[in-house]
Amino acid sequence: MSGDASRRVGTLAPPWLRYGLIAGIVAFSGTLAANLAVTWMSPAELCRAGPLIIPLLSLGAMFIFVVMSAAAGFATGRTVSSGPDSALAGLLVGVLGGCAVLVLLPFVPSAQHRFQELASVCSGTGSTFFFGFGSPPPGFVFGSPPPGFVIPTPPPEAFATPPPEVLAPPSGSAATVLELLGMMVTIVIGIGIAVGVAAVAGLVGRATRSEA
Repeated sequence: MSGDASRRVGTLAPPWLRYGLIAGIVAFSGTLAANLAVTWMSPAELCRAGPLIIPLLSLGAMFIFVVMSAAAGFATGRTVSSGPDSALAGLLVGVLGGCAVLVLLPFVPSAQHRFQELASVCSGTGSTFFFGFGSPPPGFVFGSPPPGFVIPTPPPEAFATPPPEVLAPPSGSAATVLELLGMMVTIVIGIGIAVGVAAVAGLVGRATRSEA
């Protein structure tokens, strides 16, 4: 009975769907956790962690995404001897990971607010937050050029003030459209990476299966 039940499950849900769904859920959760961790931590905790915590969280989410794509493709390749099933498993992982990016859209304002709080809280720490980079060498005097150096006179138009609309970032519907376009490009790139990684991992899985 158990063998018949497993065969029915295998018929209803092919291997690429099972493995892609499991790996995609893990990738979905990792992407959400890595991007929302900034809102979970207080600005003081982020200051103590240092400025590298944000790119490290992004790299961690990317690492989980790639590993899950490879795992889904490898497991599918170990089960299926031929066909594009491994790539389909990677496609499912990429789509679920892209859904996590879309789910994060409502949290963008809160993340931007947290970055503003972080800038205000860490502004007084100065070199502590940025690990002291940017300090001038000993003996350097600001505004004093070396001997023999002649500062060229800039043309008058160099001091012209650009119109405010040039410096102002897009707002309203234009900003929303730009955010959506950026997210769609990110999702498409992520799906392509997931499919490629899963396809290669599927070939490795088939090779290990034939050796076994």
